[in-house]
Amino acid sequence: MDLQYLDNFLALAHYQNFSAAADACYISQSSFSKRIMRLENSLGVTLFERSTRRVSLTEYGQIYLKYAQQIYDLSQQATDEINQRHAEDEGIVIGGIPSISEYGILDLISGFIKTTHIHCQVKSAPSEDLEPMLLNQNLDFAFIKEVRHTNLFFQLPYTEDHLVAVLPASHPLAKSNKIELQQLANEDFIFQPVNSRPYNLCMTICKQSGFTPNVIYADRMVENILNFVKKGLGVSLLMKKLVPADSDLTCIPIQPAVVADINLCYLRKEPLSQYCQTFLDYFINQNNLH
Repeated sequence: MDLQYLDNFLALAHYQNFSAAADACYISQSSFSKRIMRLENSLGVTLFERSTRRVSLTEYGQIYLKYAQQIYDLSQQATDEINQRHAEDEGIVIGGIPSISEYGILDLISGFIKTTHIHCQVKSAPSEDLEPMLLNQNLDFAFIKEVRHTNLFFQLPYTEDHLVAVLPASHPLAKSNKIELQQLANEDFIFQPVNSRPYNLCMTICKQSGFTPNVIYADRMVENILNFVKKGLGVSLLMKKLVPADSDLTCIPIQPAVVADINLCYLRKEPLSQYCQTFLDYFINQNNLH
C-alpha cells in the first residue's frame, strides 16, 4: 500500500473537504482527487460520499478509517524507532580545539558516554576551522576558543585561560612575578602556526606593546614549542593550561593580561535532536549552569 494514499485518505476524513485536505497534503486538488479514486478502485468500494457542500465517510470508509489510522500510527512508530536507532549508531559529533585533553574536554565527553551510552565522534581542529565546520553542520557541538560568529551560535561558558610567557628556567626573567611584554622585545619567539588565532593574537598584543616579535619557529604541536624553549632557542606565549609542570620551564603572567574564553557552541537556527539535547543537559549539569 502506498502510504501517501493512506495519508490522503486520513486528511480527507478529517477535513471532509477536498480543497482543504489537498492543501494540508501540499498537492493540487486534482491530483488529490485522483489518489482517492485510485484508493477506492484498488479496494473495490466507495469510501466517501461526495456532495456539493461536504464529504462524508461511507460505511466502508468508516471501517477503513479504523484500520488506516492504526497502519499510519504503526508506520510512524517504525520510522521513529529506525530514526532513534540510527541516531544511536551515528551518535553526535563534537568538535574541540587541539588541546581538548588539557582543558578536560575529553574527560567530559567520556563521562557523558559512560553515563548515557550515546556514541560520540570527536573531531579536533583549531577554532578558526571549527566555526565553519559547525556552520556547515559537520558538527553538532564545538568547544571553541574566542568565538567570532557570536550571532550565529548559542554559547555556554566552559572555562577560561590566561596567556603567559614561557621561558627557560635559566632565563634572567624567570624569577619575575609578572612580565611586561615590552621586556621581551629583543627575544626570539616560538609561536603556534602562522595565521592561526593564537599566532595572530600574539602578534597583535606584541605590536600593541610597541614591537614586532621575531618569530623563528611556528608549530601546531605545543610539545615541540616547549622543547625549543627548554633548549634556550627562544621564548613563547601560550595559554597557561597548555604548559605542563616542568622544572626546565617557567610560566609568568604577562602585562597587559590576556584572558581567553572557551565556550560550548551550537547553531541557533537548528533544533536539537534528542541525543544532542541529552548532551546539552549533561553539560549544563556538570558545569552547574542551571
